[in-house]
Amino acid sequence: MRHNSLRGNMNYLKIISLLGVLFMWSCGNKATQFSLPSTSQSFDQVVTYNNKVDLLFVVDNSKSMGQYQVKLSTQVPNLISTLNNLKMDYHVAVTTTTMTTDALKYPMTRQLIGSPKYLTNQNIQLLSKRLLVGESGSDNERGLDALAYVTGDYAQTEASGFLRSSALFVVIFLADENDNSSEFGKGNSSDFVDLMNKLKPAFSDGNRAWIANYIGNISSVGCDILGGDTSIGTSYLKLVEASHGIKESICSADLSVAVSNIKARFIDQLTSFRLKDAPNKDSIYIEVGGISVNEDSNNGWTLETEIDGKGITGYYIKFHGSAIPAVDQSINVKYTPAGAN
Repeated sequence: MRHNSLRGNMNYLKIISLLGVLFMWSCGNKATQFSLPSTSQSFDQVVTYNNKVDLLFVVDNSKSMGQYQVKLSTQVPNLISTLNNLKMDYHVAVTTTTMTTDALKYPMTRQLIGSPKYLTNQNIQLLSKRLLVGESGSDNERGLDALAYVTGDYAQTEASGFLRSSALFVVIFLADENDNSSEFGKGNSSDFVDLMNKLKPAFSDGNRAWIANYIGNISSVGCDILGGDTSIGTSYLKLVEASHGIKESICSADLSVAVSNIKARFIDQLTSFRLKDAPNKDSIYIEVGGISVNEDSNNGWTLETEIDGKGITGYYIKFHGSAIPAVDQSINVKYTPAGAN
């Protein structure tokens, strides 16, 4: 009896083991379930974000544009002061919307204005005067062609060093009429957007490498006190929209808001941090220079999203106002990925 009882127990254990194996086999094709650990992405070190910017002004030099050139020129010192305070590494150049081949009649055609061809923090005081390109240019404004020309072979042969592959490229158009370009593409198509994407593809971290901005007519109501022709710059706006740049009215009293918004746009882009994961926003903690920084669109940080050309959503921390870090300030960014426990 005792022998039979032991054999019965052994058979029972075999049945239980077999059921266990069958259960494990039946679950083998199910996805493993687990909780993500709480992690952080830290930049607790000297800032290594890209502080390089190559800035090009494309200025309409046709009749009646002198008044706007003066307004823009007056705002330049504030722009440069901010770049210097943040210790940015910048190259700045100016060209015109005149693209005729008649250099005798139009001496400011097809070139970067002045010598040297671009300015740095060593001679940036020349910029205000350089923007005053006058009103003797062609009335056939071709600012997009000018952009393509001076960033093409010309940049390699006549202005070597102006464009850097590691720098954010920022273009600012100042014009009171729509563009008439035809040499390098059609303004009413995607030609110039494609050209810019080829010239300045996204950086390796996924961040945008170029931004177009427009100061001009953005409504059907013009403001030329001299009675000149005006029109909405729809061709310029295609580049602005594609690069999430800034559009501002040329009719503003002194263009201070226009320049300030453009400055904020590209500095935000330069100082933004791309996060590796979608974050739990409530978990984000940030220090700049050892001091805690709050979420604030004026003097703090904001969480931004942007969809790239492949349809992938990127998450960014962008700094604003007094919270924008200088090149030599340390930054610490910590967060928990969305969905983590």
